[in-house]
This record gives sequence, C-alpha cells and structure tokens, in this order.
Amino acid sequence: MVLDILLVVMAIFLYFLPYFVAKKTKKQNAEAIGILNLLLGWTVVGWVAALVWATAKDANVQPTTNTVAAGVPKAESRPLALQQTPSQKKCPDCAELVLAEARKCRFCGPQFDAVMPGSKK
Repeated sequence: MVLDILLVVMAIFLYFLPYFVAKKTKKQNAEAIGILNLLLGWTVVGWVAALVWATAKDANVQPTTNTVAAGVPKAESRPLALQQTPSQKKCPDCAELVLAEARKCRFCGPQFDAVMPGSKK
C-alpha cells in the first residue's frame, strides 16, 4: 500500500518535471509550459516538447546603449566592426571605413583619386 502511494507520487512528480524545471529556472513562460505539460504531457511528444522548452534559454536580448559625449567616439569605445584595420581606409567624404583596395566608396559613391594611406598598392 505504501509502495503504491510512493509510486503514484513519483509518477506525478515525473509527469510534471518540465513544469518544475521551468519554475526552478525562472522561465518567462513557466505557466504556459505547465499548461502544455498538463494537457499534452500524457503523450510522449508533448512531455518531451515541454521538457525541451523548459530547459531552453529565454530569448531575452536586451539592447545595449553606449552613451558617448558629443563629438566623435574614441576608437576604444567603438564596436570592433567599426574600428579601422590595416585592410581598411577611411573615405575622405563620409568618413566611413571601406576596404583598402576600394576605388570607390560604397556609402557615398565618390571615386578615390590616388592611393590613400593604408592601402596596399
């Protein structure tokens, strides 16, 4: 009798394991995971889907804001993609970085007259 009760309690715990995992990891949609688990957990596919959803990371992408004083930001504070490398040069008209081998700026369109500093010609 006691063994039967223990088995039922363990089965209920195992059945709602995805919901417990979602609550423990503070998932944003823990209640939705619990509802999915309650309604479709009896199917193996529903239980596995709820467990996968409970263990997946939340898509909580928060935008980063860089506050820079008036003027041009320092090179150290610029994102790595915007920092000049030896294979790049700065357009004299729009100041955007272009490839050192470029003969025309892809941002503002003017042709480069001569070889600019930093180019490989």
